[in-house]
Amino acid sequence: MPKKMHTPEKTRKPVQIIAFDFDGTITTQDTFALFLRYWAGTPLWTLKILKLLPIFIAYGLKFIDRNAVKVHVIRTFFKGADASALQSKADQFAQEIIPKLIRPHALETLKQKNKPPYTLYIVSASIEPYLLSWAKTHNIHNVLSTKLHVVNGRLTGEIDGLNCWGAGKTAKIASEMADTPYKIAEAYGDTRGDREMLHAAEASFWLPFRL
Repeated sequence: MPKKMHTPEKTRKPVQIIAFDFDGTITTQDTFALFLRYWAGTPLWTLKILKLLPIFIAYGLKFIDRNAVKVHVIRTFFKGADASALQSKADQFAQEIIPKLIRPHALETLKQKNKPPYTLYIVSASIEPYLLSWAKTHNIHNVLSTKLHVVNGRLTGEIDGLNCWGAGKTAKIASEMADTPYKIAEAYGDTRGDREMLHAAEASFWLPFRL
């Protein structure tokens, strides 16, 4: 008897990702720094910043890296906070503050890219609560960012997973896609924290939307 011929499985086409940094790329300012003050209020924000001065000095002297600074800032500002209260404040921030910071050309490009054959992702070191809230209002469903660890409805002050900066950005994308074939068709960024993501893309755009 002749051997049966097995038809190979159809190769899946890779998902074509368009990856946008947020702070400085889509916005004109760093939203995380602004949110810290929005969340804490100016008097408490001032006290906490003073408490963090030794950390900032250690970073300036290159004794610690940027990821370590982020860990200390998140512990100082969010440890023990009620997760629902934080999300409520984040929703307000997304509605009241972020729209004033958006670069018009960036928003136009997001709308153009947020359709087949592309899958649009915002990939940001900023924290998840207000990024998800803002993205939802613009029909953007994929956000990879720095997650805050929550236990029993309260923030522990720790980062849940990786800080989404530098190599953390490409690691987050790889983890998100898991076994799904993908390629970063385009990436948009403006700082050292976007370098790995920009290098991984077929086409990269440095300091876009500035004119």
